[in-house]
Amino acid sequence: MIDSIIFLEYMKSKNFSLAIGVPCSYFSNLLIELERSSEIQYVPATREDEAIGIASGYYFGGEKSFVIMQNSGLGTIGDALTSLAQLYNIPMLIFVSYRGLTEDEDFPEHSIMGEITENLLKSLNVSFSILEEEGWQDTLAHSIDQSLKESQPVCLLIKKGVFG
Repeated sequence: MIDSIIFLEYMKSKNFSLAIGVPCSYFSNLLIELERSSEIQYVPATREDEAIGIASGYYFGGEKSFVIMQNSGLGTIGDALTSLAQLYNIPMLIFVSYRGLTEDEDFPEHSIMGEITENLLKSLNVSFSILEEEGWQDTLAHSIDQSLKESQPVCLLIKKGVFG
């Protein structure tokens, strides 16, 4: 599992100073450490599109942030993503819990979104990678570089247990 403290230290080293998101149990350890952090501020959002809006405003203020959400939230960010973040070329990292896979089969409400997550991201023209414990820093570095180079949002899909 990725240690949340080491992860946040890494994000701070890349000049991220704000995390915005809708809570998810996949990120519970990360959220606990964000609440404790004095270096990366955490702003809970009531909706995923609100998180995209806050991250966009933060970017226009000259700062770097990242967004946290469940893959079910991808269904609510379409307008904020396409008419704000993509339209205005906002580099942004979006960490998305990849629910609805085998690990979640006891939660049937996630099954459909689990099946369509990758196709939905492709339809929205959002690049994505799966962030896994092994090699997470390389995957994350590549996603940060890609987001900055393309001036576009990039998603990192997180399976159950990657953050504990």
